[in-house]
Amino acid sequence: MVTKIYCLPGTMCDERLWSFTQNTLGESLHLQHVPIPMEETIEAIVDVLAEILPESPINLLGFSMGGYLVCAFALKYPERVKRLMVLSNTASGLLATEQQQREVALNWVLKQGYNGIPKKKAAAMLGQANKDKSELVDIIFAMDKALGEAVFIQQLKSSLVRPDQLLILEEVKFPLCFAVGSEDPLLSSAVLAKMKSSKCFDVKTVDNCGHMLPLEQPALLADLLKEFYL
Repeated sequence: MVTKIYCLPGTMCDERLWSFTQNTLGESLHLQHVPIPMEETIEAIVDVLAEILPESPINLLGFSMGGYLVCAFALKYPERVKRLMVLSNTASGLLATEQQQREVALNWVLKQGYNGIPKKKAAAMLGQANKDKSELVDIIFAMDKALGEAVFIQQLKSSLVRPDQLLILEEVKFPLCFAVGSEDPLLSSAVLAKMKSSKCFDVKTVDNCGHMLPLEQPALLADLLKEFYL
């Protein structure tokens, strides 16, 4: 019997985000890619997800922005969640530096147009050991190019306002796990330390990994998925 996991990607990521991990998993788990709906707010995205996802309790997995979104969905519809894993996200508000970067990027694109993710930005999302792996950078570029300017603007606009969900997540009844890269530059070390000290959260740290966990450490992620969902 194959266990299905509904997977939401991060900003400017498509189904290729999961390919390495799916290949490693084999047939025991099926990662069902769910594109982020093209809506203007987190609330509107969650409403669309409520229409397209099964009503029976499901396994959910979210990466980066998708991690925040699956948490928002799970808090609104807890009865529809069997198990939830969040990758490269803490379900908290954006760091002030990241929000500022996103606002600058959004204003620039609205005025000048979108020319794709800069190579420096793509490399910065990878752990130190992976920055020179052209295959990973090429996938990041390819996903970004395929989604394009309209999706970039929509995803940045809709995710600028992110209420902190951590306190509410402490109360959920379904199994919840977070997995983060040891070198992720986008996550707050203070928030992670607080989560790891809490009895409410199961936080796994993946070594030699930056932000792009499914691409950088697919074998280790596959092990975590089997342990959590099977």
